[in-house]
Amino acid sequence: MEKLICFDMDNTILDSNKAHILAYNKAFEKSGLKKVKPEKLKKLFGLIHIKIIKKNFPKLKLKEIKKIVEDHNYFMMNETKKYIKPFEGVESTLKKLRKKYRLALLSNCSHKEILVSLKAAKLDKNLFDILIGNDEVKHPKPSPDEIIKAEHLLHLKADYMVGDTIYDIMAGKKAGVKTIAVLTGNQSKNLLSKEKPFLILKSVNELPKFI
Repeated sequence: MEKLICFDMDNTILDSNKAHILAYNKAFEKSGLKKVKPEKLKKLFGLIHIKIIKKNFPKLKLKEIKKIVEDHNYFMMNETKKYIKPFEGVESTLKKLRKKYRLALLSNCSHKEILVSLKAAKLDKNLFDILIGNDEVKHPKPSPDEIIKAEHLLHLKADYMVGDTIYDIMAGKKAGVKTIAVLTGNQSKNLLSKEKPFLILKSVNELPKFI
């Protein structure tokens, strides 16, 4: 029987910190807001854009937040995407895994952002059997909706959810799949271990040795 691995995108397979930090701060400045320090933003990565903005500017109205999301997406997809890169070795790892598994890419970015990010990183979207963005489910991670949708569309039960944040682990646990945390993101091993993932690895490149 075929097996399915679900992957998060940003900071799991793609190094995208710089692209998103610059895009957020360009969007904040456009709305007359102060720039946010990179470290403060990075701590929130993994959440959807609306929540990241709201945590930094809690007094903003939803309409204002949505405008900043639009601006962030514009800047990311047109200006700062050039800073997105795949982590070293990821492409060959994914090709190796494809020989034994079906692969799904699940992101709290929109489907369009996923396509732009993969193209900017020169990573073939066809390495994955399915791409699901937060705009294609009712509830994004840490809800299990993205995993459940991938399972439904591929007619497979997911075996693993791989990601760099506690939100990926939470989503995997709610979906009843084994969770694998990777240390290529912005959350510490200590923070990730509190969610009790099945495995904590340095990067996705260690996956073939452990699964």
